[in-house]
Amino acid sequence: MGGSFPKLSYKNLITIKHALQQYLMRDDITEDDEKSEQALLSKINDEIELMRERYRF
Repeated sequence: MGGSFPKLSYKNLITIKHALQQYLMRDDITEDDEKSEQALLSKINDEIELMRERYRF
């Protein structure tokens, strides 16, 4: 997974994560949208975890 978000900082990824979590709670979400957005959220979480391990924070 490393390198998937090469131009995004840790802070950028956290902001995107929180925005996507809120967006996923919308009333008119379709099942397909929810699946793809959950997959994206999972990738973002993986990248955040890699950054935490790599930079030890």
